[in-house]
Amino acid sequence: MLRNAILQGIAIAAVSAVVGFAFNSFSRNGINPFRVPVKVPAATDSTQAGAEGIRVIDLEEARRVVESGVSVIDARRRDEYDEGHIPGAILFDYYDMGTYRDRVLPLLSNEGEIMVYCSEITCEDSELLANELYLLGFTKLLVFKGGFAEWSGAGLPVERGDL
Repeated sequence: MLRNAILQGIAIAAVSAVVGFAFNSFSRNGINPFRVPVKVPAATDSTQAGAEGIRVIDLEEARRVVESGVSVIDARRRDEYDEGHIPGAILFDYYDMGTYRDRVLPLLSNEGEIMVYCSEITCEDSELLANELYLLGFTKLLVFKGGFAEWSGAGLPVERGDL
């Protein structure tokens, strides 16, 4: 009886693994389980515009970046984006990248800077998305850690709805 229970457990685990890998391979948000993590460089000089890697910026620099016309990416969910976002920001939900990838990537330049933000300072989605963008060849990335909460809390302009 114990032997049958063990064999059933192994069979269930094997079927689960096959179903999981199959679902992942067909999902538009599937991941490569064999991808080797790459160390993404952090820009060392926080004041150096155009530095390669990921550079964390504060509210004042985020304001200057937005005013200069740099591409701005909102890494939040669609409902949050629709409620309000930084003017000109492009929605690119980190957790649904497959939906947005083909529409957003052609709008970005590999040569220029790209600012990424999410909801607030504790949100890591902007950093996670910046890492993915770096791996896709975008090497001048700015992460505004204060996110939309700090931006709107400072009384800076906000757009609502879809772009």
